[in-house]
Amino acid sequence: METSFLRRVSGPAGTFGGIALVLLAVVVTADVVARALGFALVGAAEIGGILLALLVFLPLAYTQYLRGHVTIEVLVSIFPRKLRQWADVTSLLLCLGFSILLVIGSGDNAWESYERQEFQFGTMPFPLWPVKAVVAVGLLLLSVQIALQLVAAAMVALGLRDDDKEESALPQTTL
Repeated sequence: METSFLRRVSGPAGTFGGIALVLLAVVVTADVVARALGFALVGAAEIGGILLALLVFLPLAYTQYLRGHVTIEVLVSIFPRKLRQWADVTSLLLCLGFSILLVIGSGDNAWESYERQEFQFGTMPFPLWPVKAVVAVGLLLLSVQIALQLVAAAMVALGLRDDDKEESALPQTTL
C-alpha cells in the first residue's frame, strides 16, 4: 500500500533533516568557539532555530515509514494477533486525527505569517513563514504516511490482505 511517490518525497526530506542536524552541530560548535575567543557569530541563534525546525519536522514521515517512532507495547504485546492488528488500526486512526489537526493549525499559522510578512528580529532579521511552512509540510507528509499505513493495517485486520509482518514484528502500534 506504500506509494513510491511518498517514499521518494519523505526519504529526501529525512535526508535534509539529517543534514540540518550536522549543520546545527557545526553552527553551535562555531558559535561556542567564537564566544570562547571573545566574539559572537551574528545570526547563529536564528540559524540554529531554523535548522532545529528542519531537523525535527522534515524526517517525521520517513521515520513513520520505517515505524521508527517511539512505541509503547506493554499492554498490546499480550493481546492475541487479531486484537493487536485492530490496536494498530485504532492507534493509526488516533495518530492520523491528531496529525491532521497539527497540519491545519501549522498551515494556518504559516499562511498568516506569510500574509503579515512576519519577521523575527534579533541579531539578524529573517522571515518566519518559510520555517513555519516547513513545519506544515513535514506534518502533512506525516499525515499522508499515517493514512497509507492506516489503510494497509485496516486491510490486514479485515482479512483483505495478508499480514507481511512476522509474529515478532507485532504490535506495530504507534500510540
